[in-house]
Amino acid sequence: MFIAIISVALIIIGALNPWARVPGYKNIYGLAGGESDVFWVAGIDAPGMIPLVGDGMIALVLAALAGVLILWRLVYPPKSSGFILLAVFLLLLVSALLGLVNWANAGDIPRGDSRLFFEGNVEVSWGLIVLCVGAWPGVLASAYQLWKDELR
Repeated sequence: MFIAIISVALIIIGALNPWARVPGYKNIYGLAGGESDVFWVAGIDAPGMIPLVGDGMIALVLAALAGVLILWRLVYPPKSSGFILLAVFLLLLVSALLGLVNWANAGDIPRGDSRLFFEGNVEVSWGLIVLCVGAWPGVLASAYQLWKDELR
């Protein structure tokens, strides 16, 4: 469960940080990135750039729930069951898949000045990479523990 806790922490860090970098982007007010001519999209941004409603917030909530369940299992091991491990596995799996879908479709991240999408010049940023790379060890560790403890 130690690996799963580290994965939860990495998902939370990745969800709160930049997911996409759009170089050379200009909006109707001029350069969106100021002098640098770069526009950043955070994981918690959503269509229309409404803060705290994006896919990063979904991953953040799922990871927080998984973290609570992991701590519950560590504090009360005799009372916990395979249901808790299964829930941790599914929550981490959905977070990991959410990150992979956003990574694969980075150009589908919406712009700030409309509900249109960026063209092909979007680069995946470090927050999304941390989320994706950090989530999979937790998924595998919880699946292994579920198989070893509950299914044998």
